Amino acid sequence: MRKLKIMEHVSLDGVIQSSSEDGFPHGDWTAPYRTPEGRDEVLAAHGERFDLLLGRRTYDLWSDYWPKAPGGPMADGLNAATSTS
Repeated sequence: MRKLKIMEHVSLDGVIQSSSEDGFPHGDWTAPYRTPEGRDEVLAAHGERFDLLLGRRTYDLWSDYWPKAPGGPMADGLNAATSTS
């Protein structure tokens, strides 16, 4: 049995949105405020190895992007994860 960790990336005002591809006018508004230290905190919270349990829509959106994303700490970790939808 493994521990289940729930990670939600949400802004202080409650927005859960990463890009404006779906027409949401405030998409990706947090990007200018991200820091390397913030990224490192997120990576540390995920841990070295992890599995992903994604909803169907998230899986469909991610499955085309992440395998082709430029290498880096987040992309490498996500691409190494076992994903389940």
